[in-house]
Amino acid sequence: MRILFSAVPAHGHLLPLAPLMEAAVAGGHTVGLLGGPGVRPLVAGELDPGVRLLGAGAGVPEFLAEAAARTGGDPTRPDPAMLGEIFGAAWLSLDGGQALRHARDWAPDLVVAEAFDTVGPLVAAALGIPWHQAGIGPGLAPAAAEVIERAVVPYYRQAGIEPVPASGYLDPCPPALQAPGWAGPAPRLPVRARAHRRPGREPVALPAFRDPDRPTVLLTLGTVFTEEKTLAALASAVADAEVNVLATLGLVLAQPPETTGRGELRYVSFAPMDRLLDGARLVVAAGGSGTVLGALSRGKPMVLWPQGADQPVNAALAAAAGVAIVVGSAAEVTAAVTHALHDDALHTRAAEVAAEIARAPEPAEVLAVLVDHAQQSRHRGEVPGPVFVR
Repeated sequence: MRILFSAVPAHGHLLPLAPLMEAAVAGGHTVGLLGGPGVRPLVAGELDPGVRLLGAGAGVPEFLAEAAARTGGDPTRPDPAMLGEIFGAAWLSLDGGQALRHARDWAPDLVVAEAFDTVGPLVAAALGIPWHQAGIGPGLAPAAAEVIERAVVPYYRQAGIEPVPASGYLDPCPPALQAPGWAGPAPRLPVRARAHRRPGREPVALPAFRDPDRPTVLLTLGTVFTEEKTLAALASAVADAEVNVLATLGLVLAQPPETTGRGELRYVSFAPMDRLLDGARLVVAAGGSGTVLGALSRGKPMVLWPQGADQPVNAALAAAAGVAIVVGSAAEVTAAVTHALHDDALHTRAAEVAAEIARAPEPAEVLAVLVDHAQQSRHRGEVPGPVFVR
């Protein structure tokens, strides 16, 4: 079967799809990812080499510039009203037509689109094939989802295409981390979350600390919000808790910032989260979905200082679940780290959520359900409907 994946061109949106793509390649399927030359550097070495990158789509700079021009604001720190312009209008205007042409040539049988992507659903509707939405973290609030849905209507009308609802919602988020009463846009298919890892590669070497008996704290601001001043203030505050600090430079910074602090600091560039978590007792982060789910999949509690995007929502839900302490400034971090390292209830709750995540089906199991649904729809010659969830 030919399975087409589609996502907004950013690590936080692309990498959560990696386990599903890996499972699809391992299952003998032909796997494609909608993405042009600008996306290639994002995924080089991060995805299974069997994934074919189709030559369609804008890169991160083009996407952010278009979103900023349409909203007049910072698309990395959107208010709810901006979401439609960012993920609906901006994304489809850059990518929709080109993606349709490439998808028609490639002829997929099935589309998997991450939760903020609006191009994959357009392709599926145009080709009359089933599509499934893949969550990347806690589910999108209904009001936010409605804003995005309204924004894409003109593009469907212009193309003469009727929107088709998703047949299933692939949910990597454990119920403990979902908002109370949240319901997905389609039948829910739980899928096991994991911290990102690179396929078939030697583990990244991590720096050693002089005193390995001190607890190690992983500090990461992700791939978007690694600003030098913010990282310097945060790293100094964490180090003042007299711990070993393994801090990531992300994709923007080439050199470590100047810092202070009583603990020992070691920096690494962008590296797979799965490796960075080895040996860490606590994670200090901004609260991106990939970081939160990755940390919890390994049973690591967190101290979170949200910077933008979905991070405030993720942080609030993590705090409500009892797996994180949320702070509002670097000045609060030292005390929060000290408290978190010795809070048995916080560590116990993180371990419970990790067990909850581990009970979800593996990506390969979920993928088998999607393939079976697509084959049955094609065999019966029916318009793709909801997937049947036992």
